[in-house]
Amino acid sequence: MRRKAYAKISLYLQVTGREDGKLQFKNILYPIDLFDMVYLEKSDSLIIESNKHFLPNDKRNTVYRAIMIMKKRYKIKDLFKVRIVKNIPAQSGLGGGSADAAAVIQMLNEMYHLELSDEELISVAKEIDEDTPFCLFNRPAVVEKEGSKLEFIDTNLELYYILIKPKYGVSTKRFMKNFHKFNDDEESFTKCKEALIKNDYNLLVESTHNDFQKTVNKINRNVNKVSKHLQKLGLEGVCMSGSGTSVYGFTQHKDLVIKIHEELAFKYPFVKYGKI
Repeated sequence: MRRKAYAKISLYLQVTGREDGKLQFKNILYPIDLFDMVYLEKSDSLIIESNKHFLPNDKRNTVYRAIMIMKKRYKIKDLFKVRIVKNIPAQSGLGGGSADAAAVIQMLNEMYHLELSDEELISVAKEIDEDTPFCLFNRPAVVEKEGSKLEFIDTNLELYYILIKPKYGVSTKRFMKNFHKFNDDEESFTKCKEALIKNDYNLLVESTHNDFQKTVNKINRNVNKVSKHLQKLGLEGVCMSGSGTSVYGFTQHKDLVIKIHEELAFKYPFVKYGKI
């Protein structure tokens, strides 16, 4: 079996507090047309391979954990070989590992005809991390409670984006452990949500936000440099995704993103443009 594992961007990331040592979030997430390819087949042993040599193939890997959880919960005795063709950059805030795990959960659900409900799928996915439940469905959504509460948003907003991952990433685990700047601004969060519901481009680019961005920029100054560069080139709603370090910007003009992509393609380690 094979499945596309789609990346996501965070249009709004709000850190509301800490509970039992874990950060609590309110996110507005949106899938984009960037994906890994995940191949799964039965095997005599559990094997996880990737085209990126630096990725772990043991319990540190989200796919490994997803398989072990599914095997235990649903009494699956088979072992598997998984091949992951990575296109989503690591330490980018785009949810690549989460997307890969979600793809495997869905494939095992189909392979063994488990017919799991959305709630049952989410129950597995939230054991991986806060982004994996969202990646099961690949629909714009408000995401809360460590990823287990999803409110899907129907939107027909058409816009183009440029996405850049600058040099060097940020260790999410280490970063989140030391983060203590909490935010209870409901009004700004609601504006971003309403922008999608009302298909209001101007309101969206006014309201994108990420509570992590200022702190991440202190660790990796490239984030601020990329943000300013995209703004200077005419993109709007420029913001960092997730815990970083990818930065995106929007426009309603396809010719502009193509022009910007041509200009920046060889200036950064990863540059992509697409349509939402």
